[in-house]
Amino acid sequence: MTILFHAHSGLRYLVLLAAVAAIVVLIMGYVRGRAYAGPSRGLTAAFTGLLHLQVLLGIALVLTGIWYGALMGHLTMMIAAAIVMPALSAYAKKQPDGKKAHGVALAGVVLALLLILGGIMSIGRGPLGTSGRPSASAER
Repeated sequence: MTILFHAHSGLRYLVLLAAVAAIVVLIMGYVRGRAYAGPSRGLTAAFTGLLHLQVLLGIALVLTGIWYGALMGHLTMMIAAAIVMPALSAYAKKQPDGKKAHGVALAGVVLALLLILGGIMSIGRGPLGTSGRPSASAER
C-alpha cells in the first residue's frame, strides 16, 4: 500500500506538468490557428492518460482501506476532471476549424485542472505540497 500511495502522490507532478505543457501548446495552436494535430493532440492525450492513471491509483488506495471524510470531495472532483477532459478532447477532435478545436481542448484542460486543484484543496493540500498524507485534523 505504501508503494501505491507514493505512486499516487508522485504522479501528481507529472499530471500537473502535462497540464501546463498542454496549455502552452494549445494556446500557441489557438493563436496561430493551426490544425489540431501533432503536439496539441499528443499533449492533450498525455494529460488525459496521466489523469486517468492518477484516478485509478486513487481509487485503488480507497479500495485498500485509505479513507477519511475529506476524500469524498477529493474523489468526486477528480472523477469529474477525468470525465470532463476526454469529453472535451473528443469534441475538439471533431472540429473542422483548428482554432476552435484548440479552444475547446484548452477549455477542457483548464476546466480539468481547476477541478483537480479543487480536489487537492478539498483534502487540505496544495498541488505542490509535501506528502499528501492526511493531517491529524483530516483523520478525525
